[in-house]
Amino acid sequence: MSLISVRKTARDPARLREAVDFHFSALEVEKDLRPGMKVVLKPNLLAARKPEQAVTTDPALIQAVVDWLRERGVTDITLADSPGGPYNEMRLRSVYAAARMDTLTGVKLNYGTGSAQVDQPRGRVCRRFPVIDPVREADYLINLPKVKTHGMTVVSLGIKNLFGVIPGLEKPAIHCRCPGWEEFAGMLLDLADLVPPAVTLVDGMLAMEGDGPAGGDPRELGYTFASRDLFTLDWFLAGRVMGLGPENIPMLRQAKERGWVEETPDLAGDPLEEIAPFRRPKTQSADFTGYLPGFLRKPARAVTDRLFRPRPKVVEAKCVGCGRCAESCPQHIIAIRNGKAKIDRKGCISCFCCQEMCPAKAIVSRRG
Repeated sequence: MSLISVRKTARDPARLREAVDFHFSALEVEKDLRPGMKVVLKPNLLAARKPEQAVTTDPALIQAVVDWLRERGVTDITLADSPGGPYNEMRLRSVYAAARMDTLTGVKLNYGTGSAQVDQPRGRVCRRFPVIDPVREADYLINLPKVKTHGMTVVSLGIKNLFGVIPGLEKPAIHCRCPGWEEFAGMLLDLADLVPPAVTLVDGMLAMEGDGPAGGDPRELGYTFASRDLFTLDWFLAGRVMGLGPENIPMLRQAKERGWVEETPDLAGDPLEEIAPFRRPKTQSADFTGYLPGFLRKPARAVTDRLFRPRPKVVEAKCVGCGRCAESCPQHIIAIRNGKAKIDRKGCISCFCCQEMCPAKAIVSRRG
């Protein structure tokens, strides 16, 4: 039986440490530890954003995890992620500073930019992935995502957070190889199966709803969650916490179809209060094909995808011409002309990487 630990958590060092103690005790994490092991912490560091913008994992939660580990004799602790855009030291330093990761103590911040290809013999969509060195070489991986909505995958939780183990502009390349939302979802599951975290601890203190994972609105939630079962945890969070119907979210529906989701896990800790459903991204409308008979689902999804798939549109009044959208576009169909981004709709795969990386919230969704 899968176990999910739930804790009402305030952003206060003492309360955060109490929450980490509770989660890791419930999951018996201490039994995993051994002298000399390499522990890697994988936060969500999508872009250079301040913690109060609800884009990145709260550094105070990461500090509480580091302190917990060091008190148990673990000294080789590295924080590593590959943010959006090029994977280089300059980008890493910029993101660390904005997200206040450079204030952490007792943990090494990864500045290396090496990676290597790793085979995935069980992959159904992808059989090989480039993986950044710290994760590839880790003895123990702790996944530290944030509760957010996402323009392409509907939610950005534990599974989607692992896409950050792919280095820099290799991520747009994978978008090109897996352009469909269903195909991309299957790829994420193959990746999560390749680099499974020992434990996932989710920052739900200040969440994001609407046009996430970077352009949405912060929302006070006030919880942290943890489990060893990544897929069941994401199913629970998407359904019970965010109210977004996991059965209609491709990566979660596919995880269930693969037999990786337990719909009635054991819960430990604090009871959940009544939570109003999160606002969905404008790129997403509810997918009701999950309620159709099995033989009708695939053709129904094909029709709705062709007719109603959203496309990105630039709001020129907001565009600052920074070029982050063009830099991140897998199809290379965005150019900066006269100080504004221009999108050639031909070839657009609706991945919304442009919206994800836009610091000015200048890219919106348009259907048809």
